[in-house]
Amino acid sequence: MRALTLLILLVGLAPCVAFGGEAGLVARVNGSPTLERAGKTEALKRGSNVFTGDVIETDANSKVKILLNDDSVLAIGPKSRVAVSDFVLDSSGRNVRLQVLAGRFKIAIAKFFGAHTDYEIRTPTAVAGVRGTVLWGDTVLDAICALEGNIEVRPRTGAGAPAQLSTGECVSQMAAGKTAPLKPTAEELAAYLKEVTLD
Repeated sequence: MRALTLLILLVGLAPCVAFGGEAGLVARVNGSPTLERAGKTEALKRGSNVFTGDVIETDANSKVKILLNDDSVLAIGPKSRVAVSDFVLDSSGRNVRLQVLAGRFKIAIAKFFGAHTDYEIRTPTAVAGVRGTVLWGDTVLDAICALEGNIEVRPRTGAGAPAQLSTGECVSQMAAGKTAPLKPTAEELAAYLKEVTLD
């Protein structure tokens, strides 16, 4: 009888658990970030699971570090809002969609040796298509940088051509439909990265 009751409870919980496939685990937090899931908001803590459909939000004093299930590492800086739109990892390949709705982020994307990989980072103004690389971006500065490896960045509006970025190259002005080269100084880049670093 107890086993049947437990089974009924688990079946009843299934729709909540199945809101989205598991995408990763919160490795570290600073401050008081929150997680929005299925219209409900809760505190985001170290060890929390992150699922497809979740939205992570940080205030002015918060940072988050997430270990994704493909071994990629996502760092979210203060005053940011990031949604896990899609995360599929199986024998047929890897399909990931992350939306940086506001703020700043850094992601180190793990190399993938499966048959197919499709990794896309969207900001309000740009779409970055990546494979195995380290990428930084800031929606306030409207900037994206390839810190390691190669990425393609295209503006979401206008007729601007996609930019092919190699290590150390950055672009901005995507809101204007452009991918204008941006050349931050070493000091500026170090300051940008410090904002999202949570060791």
